[in-house]
Amino acid sequence: MDRRHRGLGSVALSAFLCLLLVTSVLVVFEERAVPGRGPKVEGNLPSTPGFGPSGKSVKAGPVPRGIAVATSSLPGVVPNVTVGGDPEWATYDGEDGYVYVPDGGSTVYVINGTSMVANVTVGSFPCSAVWDSGNGDVYVPNEYSNNVSVIHGTAVVGSVNVGGSPVQVVYDSGNGDVYVMNYETNNVSVIHGTQAIGSVTVENPPDSAVYDSRNGYVYVPEAFSSNVTVVNGTSVVATVPVGSGPQDAAYDAGNGDVYVPNIDSGSVSVIHGTSVVGTVPVGLYPSFATYDSGNGDVYVANAGPNNVSVINEIQVTATVTLNSSPSSAVYDSGNGYVYVLEANSGNVTVIDGTSIVATVPVGSQPQNAAYDSGNGYVYVPNYGSGNVSVIGAAPPPSATVPSSSGAGVPLWLYLLNGAVIGAIVAAVVVYVARRRRRPALGSDF
Repeated sequence: MDRRHRGLGSVALSAFLCLLLVTSVLVVFEERAVPGRGPKVEGNLPSTPGFGPSGKSVKAGPVPRGIAVATSSLPGVVPNVTVGGDPEWATYDGEDGYVYVPDGGSTVYVINGTSMVANVTVGSFPCSAVWDSGNGDVYVPNEYSNNVSVIHGTAVVGSVNVGGSPVQVVYDSGNGDVYVMNYETNNVSVIHGTQAIGSVTVENPPDSAVYDSRNGYVYVPEAFSSNVTVVNGTSVVATVPVGSGPQDAAYDAGNGDVYVPNIDSGSVSVIHGTSVVGTVPVGLYPSFATYDSGNGDVYVANAGPNNVSVINEIQVTATVTLNSSPSSAVYDSGNGYVYVLEANSGNVTVIDGTSIVATVPVGSQPQNAAYDSGNGYVYVPNYGSGNVSVIGAAPPPSATVPSSSGAGVPLWLYLLNGAVIGAIVAAVVVYVARRRRRPALGSDF
């Protein structure tokens, strides 16, 4: 074989090798492009477009767990549940799995999943509710009737007369009592079962309370004052001076502290037992605190600067900026998110740690929400819309995982790859055979 023939053989062999390399790359690329291939990503669903905190479009990112995905692929809500009146509260009953929504008229709506199961008639202007895990009853204060309706399942099983304008209730799991904040008469009614067993006088109107499971105390912030009254059973054990205008507090089960937002002082008083152990400056008009048992942080809604202060122990560790004024929040122990309700914007901002993972549009003027640990939904009463938005778990990703035989890779790639490999093998065999028949040096083959 002369040099020209040998050069052509080398060129042909090089071309075949290049074609083999390109084909192999295509096959590998196609395999990686098949849904379900590639590195496993823990906890994230397929990427979809969404909206950031400012409402502007942002690039696609992982859909957070616990956020429903609407048909438009944007974070959204499961179908709204139409109620009536002006719903502003939701309470979850862990025994039968119902969510109770007082309507501000004379009805409590009972929801199971996304379906209405009952309308329960109670007193005038029911404004909140609490579930008693000891007896399975739900207690609903009727502000204009000066009584508390006791509901079991979907039926009223009792009515308890209390003080003037009962506005909020809290359950003490230690003694099984329910404490009712009577705004007009400056006292707290104590109910056991369906009977009032005592009344505790405070100095100023009470409109919220929180229970400390470690010491068994009930902490009652007194609106329009600078005090928190500490109640044990039916007795006052202390009056703790805090900032001006104490609001809805939160109990931190991790350290045993109670966090009291002071709306007029722009601060949070931290109480341990009956003593203030710290004062944390936050934003203007802090009005609500929520404890995240997953990370041990306390989230404080600041209505003035439209943000949330994240507190760990007695210091602010982060500030999360929102679109509008936050009014309340609820913690979802299933996914570890904190859902912050923005009454003026009709949105719920979802926070994971110190980052916003979604802004979910709901109804008008969302109010105090509830987390249903049974189905993982968050129920948001919309005061201005007369409905309840149900924020639910996202559907699982739809992906076809190829089998070990390579399902999902086009057949033509395999055929081409085989043909190229066969041609190269044949060329090499012919080339080697011809070299072995090459004559001695000096001949003119």
